[in-house]
Amino acid sequence: MKRKHVSRWICYANRQPWKGAQKIGYLAVLLFLCSAARVFAQSEVTQYAENDISTLHRTRSYLFGDWDGKRSELASRGINFDFFYVADLLANPVGGIRQTEAGWGRIRGTVDIDFGKLSDWNGLTFHATGLWQFGGNLGNDIGTLANPSGLVSAHTTRLDSFWLQQAFLHNRLFIRAGQFAGLDFYGNQEYGASYLIEPLDYALGNLFSTTYESFDPAATPAAQIQVFPWRTLYVKSAVLAGNRNPYQQDPTGFNFKIRNTPVFVYEVGFTHDEEDLARQASHWDRKTYPGIYKFGAAYNGGKFPNAAGIQSNGNYLIYGMANQALFRSDAGSNRGLDGTIGFDWSPGDVNRENSQITAGVRFNGPIPSRLQDGVAFGFIYTKIGDPFQSVGVPLGMPLLGSEKAIELNYAAQLKPYLLFQPVFQYYWDVGANSHIPDAAVLGFRVKVNF
Repeated sequence: MKRKHVSRWICYANRQPWKGAQKIGYLAVLLFLCSAARVFAQSEVTQYAENDISTLHRTRSYLFGDWDGKRSELASRGINFDFFYVADLLANPVGGIRQTEAGWGRIRGTVDIDFGKLSDWNGLTFHATGLWQFGGNLGNDIGTLANPSGLVSAHTTRLDSFWLQQAFLHNRLFIRAGQFAGLDFYGNQEYGASYLIEPLDYALGNLFSTTYESFDPAATPAAQIQVFPWRTLYVKSAVLAGNRNPYQQDPTGFNFKIRNTPVFVYEVGFTHDEEDLARQASHWDRKTYPGIYKFGAAYNGGKFPNAAGIQSNGNYLIYGMANQALFRSDAGSNRGLDGTIGFDWSPGDVNRENSQITAGVRFNGPIPSRLQDGVAFGFIYTKIGDPFQSVGVPLGMPLLGSEKAIELNYAAQLKPYLLFQPVFQYYWDVGANSHIPDAAVLGFRVKVNF
C-alpha cells in the first residue's frame, strides 16, 4: 500500500518497465479462470435436472460452486472460507512523470470460525487471512501521492492477519488479540469496495507515513477492546506494533515481530438504521437510510524528524469520516444514492503529507435490470505540510502544494462471483507539483470469488 516518499522533481532512470512476462502471466490467469468456470459449471449442471439449470446459475455465488454441498455444511458448523483473485490493470496515456502501464494482482484466502456453532463456546471467533500479491506500481511510476490502485504495496507471499476475539456482556464488549492491520479498522473507508484509488478504496492514505499505523497486508501484533454502550454507539481502542519496515522485519507474517515504538489508535462511531451498509436487507416495509459517523486518532511516541531533519518525540493524526445513504428508490432496497466524506490532519512541521480530504458519491443499481451494479465518483485532496513544500525543489521553481484527483467508475457484477470495474481517474498537480503535467489514468479492476 505504501511507498517511500521521493522527490517529485526527479524521474528515476532505474524504475522497472512493464515486463512482457507479467502481461503473459495475467493473461494466463484470466484464461484459466474462464476455462475453469466452464468446467466447473458443466460438472455442477450434471447434478441438476434440466429444468433447474437456470436456478443454478442464479444462485451459484462462487466460481467453483458449493463443493458438492461441503461449503454450506461447513458454514452451518461455523467455518467459513473466502478465496478470491483481484487485479487492477491501469495505464496513464498522458501526463505524470512518464507515460506507462502497470498491473497489480492479489490472490487472498480467508477463514473465519465461530466457536459458538462449532463447539458451543459462545462469543469466541477466530480469523486468519493470507495472500500472494505481485505487479507494478503505477502511482510510483507517474509520481502521484494518491495511488491509482488501492491494492499496491510490496511483492509478497504473507500471512496477513490472525486473531482470536471473545464477546462478553451479551455482545456489548469485545476483546481481540493477535495480528492485524490498524488501517483495516481505524481510518478505513466504509464504501471502499466502490473505488479503486487508494485513499477511497482502502483507508486514508497518510496514516502509515504519519504514525506507522500498520496496514494490510503487512499486519503487526496487536490487541483491541471495543465497547457498545448502546446499540448505535461504539468506542474502541487498540495498541499496535509500530514496525517501521514491516516487510523486512517480518517478511512472512509468521514471526510475530514487535519492533520500534507502539502505535495507539482510538475511534468512536455512531450508526443509525443499523444494517449492512453494502446491502440493505431488513425493514422491508419502509425505506431506510443507514449511516455511520466516526472520529478517531492515532499516536506514536517515537522519534520523528521535521523538514530540517531534527528529531522530536511523538506524532499524531486525527480523522473524521461520515457515510450516509441519501436516497432510496424503494422500501426494503439499497437501490439509490450514498455519500461519503472523510478528512485527517496531523502537525505540518513533522509530516510531509499532513492533511487529506476524501469525498464521494455512489449510486447502487443505476440500471433497474442490474441492481447489483454500481456507479461511483470520488475526489481526493492531499496537502503537503508548509515546511516541506520547498524540500527538494530547485531554486526558482514553484513550491509544492497539493494534489487533487478524481475517479469515475462503473462496477458491473457480471456474475455473482465475477466483477468487472472500468475506471477513469484524473490528477491535477501530480505529486503536489504544478510543474508535472496533469495525468489521466484509464483501466479496470476484475475480481473473481472462487
